[in-house]
Amino acid sequence: MRFKPLQRHLAKLITPLLLIGSTVLPMSASAQSTQVFFDDFTAKGSLGSAWQVSSWVNGHPFGCTFSTQDVSVNKSLLTLSFSGNSGKCAEVRTVKSWQYGSFSVSMKPANVAGTVSSFFLYTGVAGTSTHYEIDIEFLGGSNILHTNYWLAGQQYPLDIDLSTLGINPYKSLRKYGYSWTSTGIAWYVMTDAGQWLQLRQVAVPAMPAMQLMMNAWYGDNLDTALQFPGYYAGQAGSAQYDSVSISQ
Repeated sequence: MRFKPLQRHLAKLITPLLLIGSTVLPMSASAQSTQVFFDDFTAKGSLGSAWQVSSWVNGHPFGCTFSTQDVSVNKSLLTLSFSGNSGKCAEVRTVKSWQYGSFSVSMKPANVAGTVSSFFLYTGVAGTSTHYEIDIEFLGGSNILHTNYWLAGQQYPLDIDLSTLGINPYKSLRKYGYSWTSTGIAWYVMTDAGQWLQLRQVAVPAMPAMQLMMNAWYGDNLDTALQFPGYYAGQAGSAQYDSVSISQ
């Protein structure tokens, strides 16, 4: 998420749309896909040339400055950290932009209230007609998975309570993803049985290529930040990622 959200819509109980009997994230009912990007963060100490690390102030509702020092790779885990004491948080993005495909991540979000741990696609200038985005965002301290997409600066959010599906996102690493085509987007979570469960599906018009991004940050406790991501008390935390995959 790169711009303050408007009104959030909470789905206390989501009826699964589709259970996919596969460990491969589907792109569509008929599409055949090939993996075009994969990173399991086995390189020691650095992300490698496929990624960029952010180092700037993003502004409201963000309450922190993205810092290269809060991005680390160790033991096949990418860790994005934040701290109220340091005023720092973390964000990475792919150098390359992507248009359409299946995007999946294995991650464990930070369980700290008032924070966001994310996996999203983004392009454009926030708050303008150039702003396009597809989001998976975890609201720390809750079981809420915030799904959202932005079309020409207009957002369409839906919050999903994962506890209604028997899922605790903070217990361990788990796979999440979305499939994006020229006509629609679908969001998924992998069940304990190793099958993709579809959480949401929407029809959308064609959208431009976007960079794949991940960040962990906290709000500034001002105005709408008190609703999203909620009040932040200053506790340090981190989100962990152990693989990212893109198929087209």
